[in-house]
Amino acid sequence: MPLRLKWPGLGPLNTLVISVDRHEFGIGVEPVNYAGKLFLPKQEAHITVLGSTAGSRLSQQFDHDSGIERKVRQDFEDIDWRYEKTSDLRHLVRQQTNDGDVEESIIMLVRMDGMTVFYKRLTALGLIPADHPVPPAHVTLYTHNSDPGIGVHSDAELAELTRGKIEHLA
Repeated sequence: MPLRLKWPGLGPLNTLVISVDRHEFGIGVEPVNYAGKLFLPKQEAHITVLGSTAGSRLSQQFDHDSGIERKVRQDFEDIDWRYEKTSDLRHLVRQQTNDGDVEESIIMLVRMDGMTVFYKRLTALGLIPADHPVPPAHVTLYTHNSDPGIGVHSDAELAELTRGKIEHLA
């Protein structure tokens, strides 16, 4: 059965997210120890459909022509947003250049065909470039030095940020 969602609109940072139930993804209330570090549970769980760069581009188009927002909203609401959890847990690491802190996340990849459909529709409308990658659908479960988690914009970036696959979280 398809999962149709109402258009959530762009968030404060011009991101487009689909909220999910954190308990469905096994996000506990206590921190977990992984690789000798304490990772804090995400307080809210979501799948990022559009990051702030693509979302900002979209927001500018909305400001220019309100008909575009209506079309995008309708396209979003027509898409089947079902997702399937996977057993693919990843440890992501990103070195911050400004202050030297290292941000880390534990994520679960999900299968979500609606992401590809949505990006194809945005491309067909000329709202994003044809070569704009579809980000890998995932839910951030736990973080270390990074409350919001680490944005992952492409499969190539996922490969670059992945420090390892996780077999089991304690």
